[in-house]
Amino acid sequence: MKEQCPNVKTSLGHTRKRRHLAFPTGSAASIATSAVKTFMTHAPSGWYLVLEAELVYMLPDHTVIAAHKRRKLHHRQKKEIWETIENGLEERNMNGRSCILRAVCEAQEHLAPKGRSLVHDLLRAMFTAPLQEHEFVEEMGLTYSELLEPDICERANDCPLSILAFLLDLNRMR
Repeated sequence: MKEQCPNVKTSLGHTRKRRHLAFPTGSAASIATSAVKTFMTHAPSGWYLVLEAELVYMLPDHTVIAAHKRRKLHHRQKKEIWETIENGLEERNMNGRSCILRAVCEAQEHLAPKGRSLVHDLLRAMFTAPLQEHEFVEEMGLTYSELLEPDICERANDCPLSILAFLLDLNRMR
């Protein structure tokens, strides 16, 4: 027989508060990658070509957490990530919108089952479109209305880059 603490009048086993992680105002997380290529024009000097890309994501502070429900916040953050990636690709003269739609379609087909890979689970969280959830459709609104079309993944896409393949290749290089 298990003894309980005499100071506790009710069981704490069924009590669970919903908690959220709030960061200091202005906090951000960033992922940066760079590639350097050397071109030898003549020894010992040469030219260096440096390509850098950085994705900055603002972390939620106490005002964001208090203002939104958790599920709605998740959909809003997903939309912000998609828009950030879209804008970054458009700055490099690529159709960012098509690349996001391609990533959403590829995520439905090419990711491992849930729980098999942490990287695949993270990519699934970023690039799935739960169209059956009213909150998701409401949050995306007209921004990504193409996702509501039933044949979006079968149509031709003019994105030259597979975001999912790129990220999964980075994972394989380790």
